Amino acid sequence: MPNLLRPAALAAVALLSACGARQNPPATAEPPSAQAAPQAVSATPQSPKLRLPTEVRPTGYTVELTLDPKVSAFQGVVDIDLDVTKPTSVVWLHARSLTVKKATLTQGAASFDVTPVKGEEDFLGFPLAKPLATGPAKLRVVYDGIASEKETDGAFRVNEGGDWYIYTQFEPVDARRVFPSFDEPGFKVPWQLTFHVPAGTVAVTNTPQVSEEARPDGGRTFRFARTQPLPSYLIAFGVGPFDFLPAADAGQKKVKTRIITPRGRAEEGTYAAQVTPEILAALEEYFGIPYPYEKLDVLAVPLLGGAMEHPGLVTFGATGILAKPAEDTLSRQRGFSETQVHELAHQWFGNLVTMQWWDDLWLNEAFATWMTPRIVESWRPAWDAPVERVHDRARALDADSLLSARRIRQPIESANDIHNAFDGITYGKGSAVLSMTEAWLGRDVFRRGIQRYFREHAGGNATAKDFLDAMAAESGKDVTGMLGSFLDQSGAPLITASLACGADGAKVVLTQKRYLRLGTEAPGPQAWKVPVCVKYAAGGKEARTCTLLEGERAEVALSEAKTCPAWVFPNAEGAGYFRVQLDGEAAAKLAKSGLPKLSRAERVTFLTDVRALALAGTVPAAEALTLAARMANEPDRVVTLASLDLLQLVSSLVLPDDKLKDRARFLRETYGPRARQLGFTPREGENEDTRLLRPRLVRLAGRDGRDPKLLAEARVLADKWLKDKRAVAPEMVDVVLAIAATEGDAAFREKLVAAVRTEKERHTRQQLIVALSNFTDPELVKKNLALMFEKGMDPRETLWMAFGASQGLRTQGVAFDFVKENYDRLVGDSPEALLPAETGGILVHVGRNFCDAQKRQELSEFFSERITKVPGGPRRLAQVLESVDQCIALKAAQGASVEAFLAQTPRPPKAPVSR
Repeated sequence: MPNLLRPAALAAVALLSACGARQNPPATAEPPSAQAAPQAVSATPQSPKLRLPTEVRPTGYTVELTLDPKVSAFQGVVDIDLDVTKPTSVVWLHARSLTVKKATLTQGAASFDVTPVKGEEDFLGFPLAKPLATGPAKLRVVYDGIASEKETDGAFRVNEGGDWYIYTQFEPVDARRVFPSFDEPGFKVPWQLTFHVPAGTVAVTNTPQVSEEARPDGGRTFRFARTQPLPSYLIAFGVGPFDFLPAADAGQKKVKTRIITPRGRAEEGTYAAQVTPEILAALEEYFGIPYPYEKLDVLAVPLLGGAMEHPGLVTFGATGILAKPAEDTLSRQRGFSETQVHELAHQWFGNLVTMQWWDDLWLNEAFATWMTPRIVESWRPAWDAPVERVHDRARALDADSLLSARRIRQPIESANDIHNAFDGITYGKGSAVLSMTEAWLGRDVFRRGIQRYFREHAGGNATAKDFLDAMAAESGKDVTGMLGSFLDQSGAPLITASLACGADGAKVVLTQKRYLRLGTEAPGPQAWKVPVCVKYAAGGKEARTCTLLEGERAEVALSEAKTCPAWVFPNAEGAGYFRVQLDGEAAAKLAKSGLPKLSRAERVTFLTDVRALALAGTVPAAEALTLAARMANEPDRVVTLASLDLLQLVSSLVLPDDKLKDRARFLRETYGPRARQLGFTPREGENEDTRLLRPRLVRLAGRDGRDPKLLAEARVLADKWLKDKRAVAPEMVDVVLAIAATEGDAAFREKLVAAVRTEKERHTRQQLIVALSNFTDPELVKKNLALMFEKGMDPRETLWMAFGASQGLRTQGVAFDFVKENYDRLVGDSPEALLPAETGGILVHVGRNFCDAQKRQELSEFFSERITKVPGGPRRLAQVLESVDQCIALKAAQGASVEAFLAQTPRPPKAPVSR
């Protein structure tokens, strides 16, 4: 799956729906056919827990599915070839929400019907009166299933443009909702799929089509080639009236490449068709191994959040991959490209070599996330991938600041742990730690280690040990000791650096402890084996000295410095996964003469560390905000964005009501001049950085700063856009609507609601829904939330309004009250519930922006019991509650500093002209 750490407003709409998988009723077993008497079984077998037993393993699947996108029910027949490694009286596999019609077991010349029994969780057993002997066997299951309209997991249905489609999303544990199967990554075997579908529709899956035949009922049968060995979560298919846009044959093997879209939308895949072969070629060059599969289709899926790396059939949320050429934006193109690098990197990391079990999900996701900037930096140098990587590292460090954060390699002890594994730790922290390891070993050595790992495990499964052994063999270093200290414990180091100069030369003294924010107590002493590279001034030049900090304290001699250096910076290029605090003279020297000497990546690293230290209470908030204000007109886009992150310290959450006007004034006066100069309309000849920065600054000054000029202009433009979608530049539509809605009245709301009810194009409808989520009048927000229950609205889209409301100071209580009052109507197993029960794990985030003890208690009381029924829910709630604790502590410790800063904020200098 993709890096989910780059949310955009519209992508978030789809993401929320994609994360909500239904807690379905148990798989049911119906009596087998009366034509074959089942063997009597004396006792109900004991159910497995968490993992399947290994006495019986699959060696291959043959599947036939009969699907009609216009109806929810489908029929399936699966033949599973088995290898019995130890005599057993029961065959266990996974099934969920499937109704078994008939099951037959065959071994040798004997064939007999078996009656399935429901085990715990999703286990389905086929007990036998006489044990199976060792050797081959076969299980055939005839069954019915459901393609849901409530979610985007398992098999699900979407109506797009008046046509019905069926799509799939199986990772991590939803293949069992479509096939009775051994639904674990360690069972990696070939699959052969056949689809019977109605006339006017086609089927696509992982492999090339081998035949198409007419059916007596007028439909078509599509048969596909057998796959290479794959785990169940990597199987995918789609059924519907698709359009196909050919791309150039891709890779060294010139595999057929296509973009597959809903009917009538092929042109919208033009950019994807252009860049996908280029990305694949760059990945092949790095890995030294051709793309391993027979074709490359990329399927656009409405409502899907993110993307998924199925070999031969990569799936993408439609808003991420498709755009009308006249409405396309730079941010969407970059977002698609970076996600496509991630998904295609998975063809090696995860598909060619698959994790053995979910505790090593990082072998898939961390590597694909790490690979993205590595490819983009040479494929598209102007995109600043090395500096963007440092931004991503900072986001991972934020997630890692919680005591409730997972480890990268978290033991999987329950189904909750599987669902929790897809988070910012696995993706972001895993990627950042790999970047640090690469810098420590050297790029060439690291690349050779990766290539060795693939050569040794291609086509099979692997563990962390396998990767670490490959790296150690290439580098000759104790990679396990260093990397293991980050893989197997949560949290991140705070490294304190002080400068010591004397007759024996200059040195930097390093100490380490766990970084913790205000509101979080230390769990006990922790230490890591940390590669640290110190950059410093030496005789008018820059030098670098590296070490491995293995204990609590270390001294690093600055051998190139003949005298005490003018400055030191102990995280060269921001490669290290740690926070830095400079003590005494070292801090003063960097501030006086070192900052201008830092690279762009190092400046971003410095800014993110200042923010982190303020959140930990070791730097006054006023000092950090003064730095942010001083950089309001910084010409470098990526550095500007890092400085804007400091504004978390002046969040409305940490201020009393009577100071909110001071906050708006500060934002308006600090960023308004530059935002007004940029305006809402791109100018001919301006560079891409300007176009990418404009939405962020205009939104900040207009929505948060309440800039009168921007507010008035946004309202006029919003009215024009509602009549003519060409009236606003595509990259500014969300910004215009957000600013207009911030102080929107009932009349403007009615215009948006009327447009939502009649809009047929999903992308535009989602823009309107996001606009409604920006209203700040509590009474209007209540009316917006009620739209979720309006017939004709898709709750997978409208749910976003609750989360939008939860971000506003005046409306967060409205959102929470709405969830409390309507929880059972919103989520559950009943047919009347709008969304599946698992969506409850997302609803807990309506309380993430609370910042007072009473609301925290209410949040805990309401969700504590409910969340235990949601896969992954308990950790989600713990993280939300801890975030509230941190906000409460920040408000108490830094609130006075923020208020003092706002009271004396000077006006910023005039913004420079940017072209």
